[in-house]
Amino acid sequence: MRWATISDNLKEQKVMEWYELYYKDLYRFIYYMLGDRQSCEDLVHDTFLRAYTSFEKFEKRASVKTWLFSIAKHLVFDEIRRRKRRRSITLFSEGKDIASPLNIEKYIENRDTVERSLKAIQQLKPDHRLVITLKKIEDCSTKEIVEILGWSESKIRKTLSRGLAELRKKDIAEGGGHNEPIF
Repeated sequence: MRWATISDNLKEQKVMEWYELYYKDLYRFIYYMLGDRQSCEDLVHDTFLRAYTSFEKFEKRASVKTWLFSIAKHLVFDEIRRRKRRRSITLFSEGKDIASPLNIEKYIENRDTVERSLKAIQQLKPDHRLVITLKKIEDCSTKEIVEILGWSESKIRKTLSRGLAELRKKDIAEGGGHNEPIF
């Protein structure tokens, strides 16, 4: 069942409510997927803009959160593809990170663990990165991940298992023995 045609004011109000509820979750998800604050800010903005423009297409079969994460996932994969194309064109990048007004680290107790985790996650295949970020960082249920990605539960479990195994290998290869495991 699709949303009935509603006024722009009501649509804007609804999307702003979603913004208040899910901004931090989407920001964290995109940040872990890309590791770049400026791109993260842009993609969070684009996620809500796309939600606004596609508002009438939202079907209430899934929760608003899973719909927003699905939009963000598509934007992230588009950005990953763009970056791969850019990398193949230019061998050297300047890659300066522009400071964000939102300091996500203040919400996390152990900055070293976060930075180590982020670095390790960035080195994974996009599918592994995606499932680990949704499950372990965003704490989405397997059912929510099924709705976001459109994959089977068994594919999600296998991808998660393989991604976590790869993270453990990276932790061991980089010296391991840290006080806290990555995941």
